[in-house]
Amino acid sequence: MMPKQGSYCTMKDVEAGELAALKGRANSKAGKNWLSDKEDNRRRILAEALSLSISTEYRQLVKTNVNGKVRQIDAPSLDTLVIQHLWMEVVMPYYMSVEPGVARNCLPGRGVTAEDRKGSVLKEAKRLFYDRRDLNFLTCADQRQCYQRITPRTYRKGMKVLRDMVLAKSGEERTPDTMAYWKWLIDFGEAVSFVDGRLPIGTPTSPLVHHIAMLPFDLWLKEQFPWAVRYADNAWVAVETREEANQALWRIRQYWWYVYGLRAKRHTAGVMAIGEEGADLCGYVVRRFPHKTATSHDKGLTLMRPATLHRAVRCRDDKSWASYFGLMKAADCYGIMQKTEQRMKLTELTKRVRIDRSMDAKHIEMKDLEGKVHNVYKYEIRRSKDGDNWMKALIGIPELDQESGKPTGRIRAYEYHGNYQGIIRWLRELEQSGIDFLPIEEGRIVNECGFIYEGSTNQMEFIEEE
Repeated sequence: MMPKQGSYCTMKDVEAGELAALKGRANSKAGKNWLSDKEDNRRRILAEALSLSISTEYRQLVKTNVNGKVRQIDAPSLDTLVIQHLWMEVVMPYYMSVEPGVARNCLPGRGVTAEDRKGSVLKEAKRLFYDRRDLNFLTCADQRQCYQRITPRTYRKGMKVLRDMVLAKSGEERTPDTMAYWKWLIDFGEAVSFVDGRLPIGTPTSPLVHHIAMLPFDLWLKEQFPWAVRYADNAWVAVETREEANQALWRIRQYWWYVYGLRAKRHTAGVMAIGEEGADLCGYVVRRFPHKTATSHDKGLTLMRPATLHRAVRCRDDKSWASYFGLMKAADCYGIMQKTEQRMKLTELTKRVRIDRSMDAKHIEMKDLEGKVHNVYKYEIRRSKDGDNWMKALIGIPELDQESGKPTGRIRAYEYHGNYQGIIRWLRELEQSGIDFLPIEEGRIVNECGFIYEGSTNQMEFIEEE
């Protein structure tokens, strides 16, 4: 059911938007100012959203990509960022409930190398090239100036399509309250997403607005072609014959022009055979080996784009190398990575790809920890569908001199992990108490019906008979 008048969004939605906006910004000057008066700020943002009395603020920045392309960036202020994430928090569940799975960027679980095949461009491309042997030609099209051509009018048309699909799926009737809610949601999105009638680059709402505007196109792609993927302003469809591929390119171009006023780039749009020459999809060149079947081995090859690979093997910056390393792992670049390791000193390579793991310390078995006094500084509990089933704790044990046995004054760091239900339940009880209980000092593990902390359970001493 749609929310009733006055409850279009709630304080819970504002808190979710605040959390997303403060990610990586909590320690900035703006973040500290916001958190110092967060309750009033939340109420103000909620009131602005419900009344649509929204004022946005941006900083103009200029960014240059590695390929030399210059972009004019509109960087929103923290207040603007919070209210933008608030709108996304409200509208995203609606969009995800009806979108056909064609769009692969800036959505939960989507990306070039996402874990789920249905959300990954690369994994879907590998499936096409390696397994879909019935499809032999690929049509590629790239929108020209897509953000500049997305207007409030095209956004509102996309939102109305989204509204009609959501209402049809839920069986909701078009009551005055329902239509008023959707009008508010559409007006809210336009107010927080557009700057002087244009869709800015650099704001979190812009990709979602582009997706909503492209929703009719995505639905059309899914209906018309056996395989279709869109990543931002790039679209690919696969068909059986070259004639169908040329027809698909013409139809996509006409759709973009007559519906959105968008042109396709001349030099990147085209038709290619799915074969050994390969196709470039989002930085990866995927190739198909002939005379194979879906159940064969060695069905194809995936390489990185030559320009990206060239920068990766010559990278000397630690942070950049970590990113390139992750990209190379998704392709068939093991030999290149191995040669890079042989060319570099092992310690240097290890330093470049080292990751910081949470609570990473020397492991200690629970049977060796039993009876030893220690402090607990940090812990993590993980859940499955059946509840809490695993924990990890960072602890400190006073170091003793090996010869004299006296304390050295230093604390040795260790970690233990496992499914210790007695400890997990005790920690959960401490969390619910609201007490700031970390660090836990002078704790001692005992094995009494399982490993627990001494004194953490109410144990029976005598059996009382009635």
